[in-house]
Amino acid sequence: MPLNSSYKYLSLTDKHRRYIKASSLTGHIPEKSLASENTKQFVHGSYKTLLFDPQWKAKRNEILTRDQQKCIICQSQDNLHVHHRQYHFDTQLGKFKPPWDYSNHLLITLCERCHQRGHKKYKVPTIKF
Repeated sequence: MPLNSSYKYLSLTDKHRRYIKASSLTGHIPEKSLASENTKQFVHGSYKTLLFDPQWKAKRNEILTRDQQKCIICQSQDNLHVHHRQYHFDTQLGKFKPPWDYSNHLLITLCERCHQRGHKKYKVPTIKF
């Protein structure tokens, strides 16, 4: 790196590192999984984890086919997303419906650009039931 660069490398000592030694974790991590064997819950998961589920992939392909593999706003065929027009939250279970359990009329095909613009401009409504 040139000496006149505005970027500098940081040299961190052990006390400043963002990791800890595995030996220091003894007794701090639960031995049992947080999810029961009969449920599809992801301990380290998120909404993005669900997007790899075969049920979502099938639903996504169904919506893309319905919308002719095009963004419904700009007609682009690049970087297509399937957007939920609303989210459903089950108050009894305390969690959102899985992304594949929505009616087709609540799902639309958008290109990445239109999808991002839409999320910046509008908040997706959450329906509690």
